[in-house]
Amino acid sequence: METENWITDVLNSTDGMTKVVPSEALFFKIQAKINTRKVISSQWIWLAAASFALLITLNIKLIYSKTNKSDAATEQIVSTISKTNQLY
Repeated sequence: METENWITDVLNSTDGMTKVVPSEALFFKIQAKINTRKVISSQWIWLAAASFALLITLNIKLIYSKTNKSDAATEQIVSTISKTNQLY
């Protein structure tokens, strides 16, 4: 019974509350901040795109250059290990 009374009290605790309304000046100030959009210059967008393209190009070039050079070294190491089957 006590639990039911507590639940009823909690559910009815918002009865009689009034909605809070901000002053008109504050409301318009908040609305103005929400509605302002920061415009990013197209120059910055192109700069970012060029940077990404450069990074991707460099990464691809490095991956392929390491792959070609390390193939011979890898084959040599593998042939040495396979003869003795020792890793140390």
